[in-house]
Amino acid sequence: MVAESITTLATTDPSSVPQPEAREAPVSPPPNACSTSPTGKRTPEHIRLKKHRIYYMLEGNIVIRVENTLFKVDLEVLHANSPVLMSIVPPIHAGKMPLVGYNDKRPLHLRDISSVDFARLLSILYPSHPNTSKKQTTVDEFVAVLKLARNLQMDNVSKTVMSQLHELPIEPIRKIAIWEEFHFDPDLLLPSYATLCQRSEPLTMAMTMSLGLRNFTKVAASRDLYRQTVGCCGCRKSLSVKESQAIAEKIIATVFAKRSPLVEKPLL
Repeated sequence: MVAESITTLATTDPSSVPQPEAREAPVSPPPNACSTSPTGKRTPEHIRLKKHRIYYMLEGNIVIRVENTLFKVDLEVLHANSPVLMSIVPPIHAGKMPLVGYNDKRPLHLRDISSVDFARLLSILYPSHPNTSKKQTTVDEFVAVLKLARNLQMDNVSKTVMSQLHELPIEPIRKIAIWEEFHFDPDLLLPSYATLCQRSEPLTMAMTMSLGLRNFTKVAASRDLYRQTVGCCGCRKSLSVKESQAIAEKIIATVFAKRSPLVEKPLL
């Protein structure tokens, strides 16, 4: 599967990449490259490429095309974070010209990737870049970056995104599904499972399907233990949110065999 990704992810198409003009201007096709299909649609020779306003860096040494956008970044940064890209584009040696990516005419073409997602991934690789957007990234945007990072085997990017996702308010079922898909630290799911444990309403069918049989069985057992511990609904109301959460997390830690959080003992 990985081998297929490597062979199909990056290809070059010299005949379809035109000559660039000014920085913000679209790239025009070479002379005599104009042709139209019988339906009148524009052929690949007419595709206009644009340089990304932030991540086409003059100090970069590798040009990458994603969709119709050109990026220019530091090859060493990519190699340090992605063994996939290192296998596609070897390091640049003194006196030797790379086969692809050395100018706008022959960029490294990454296919089946969104240019928006690639720019978000670069914002994680270049967090201190002065023009990197400070806008809050949504959960869906983070998940798209995670999928791209997984394809490129960028483990450090995945860990960074996991930390940022963990700080966001994510509905418990959604967070559990993301953590399961990307094999993140399950101990970070303790509060999410505890929230489900305290839920008064029964779990819906959609929730059950998202959790999977193994997790659903443990959540159901945890919910039963929680009710036995705190008693009826009226008794639960006498508990503070912090007390209820501490009880639920301790039960989840036991049922899921997770590390139990440290609970401060009251002073005598």
